[in-house]
Amino acid sequence: MRPELKEKMRNHDWRRTLRDAYDLARDQVRSDYKVKDHHIAFALLREAAWVSRVAYPAPPRSGFPSRSAMPESPDEVTQWQLMSAYLRGEISSLPDEPGSAPRPEAYVIDRAELILDLWHQVALITKGNKRTLKRAVYERALGVKPRRITQRYGLHYKQLNSAVMEASDDMAQQIDKYSKKIIG
Repeated sequence: MRPELKEKMRNHDWRRTLRDAYDLARDQVRSDYKVKDHHIAFALLREAAWVSRVAYPAPPRSGFPSRSAMPESPDEVTQWQLMSAYLRGEISSLPDEPGSAPRPEAYVIDRAELILDLWHQVALITKGNKRTLKRAVYERALGVKPRRITQRYGLHYKQLNSAVMEASDDMAQQIDKYSKKIIG
C-alpha cells in the first residue's frame, strides 16, 4: 500500500465506519446468515460505489448531440407544458419534478474515497486476470444483476461469487488490521 493510504487508514474513524457498515451489511445479507467481515467490507464497497456515482457526476459527453427541450414525440407532455398548465389554472396540483438522489454528507464522501483507494490497492491483487474480475466485482457492487455481469465478462456465477468473496476478504483484512490498532 502507498504511504498516503496507510496514513489515511490510521487516521480514519473506524468505529463509526464499522458501525454504519454493519447496519448496511445486516440489511443486505439474508436473514439466516450471520454478518461476517467480508459482508461488512462488501457493504462498504457498495456504499462507496454509490457515493462516487452520486457525488461525482460524469462530465457531459462530447461529440454527441445533446437532448433538446423539444418533445420526443407529438403526444409527449413535457415538464414545461405541465408547469404552464398549472400557472394558467388548467390543472389543480403542481406537478412533481423528477427527483435526483440527495448529495451524501462530507464524512460519507471521505469514507468512500478511502474505501475506493483501499479497493484499488489491495482487492484481488494476487489474481491473474484481475482487471476483468475487478470490473465484474465493481459492477456487482453497483447493483448490476449477476447474469448480466457473467454474460458481459464471460464468467461463471461461481467465479463471480468467488471474486466478490476474495475481494471482500482482501479489504476486510486491511480494515481489520487498521481498526484494531485504533480500537484495541
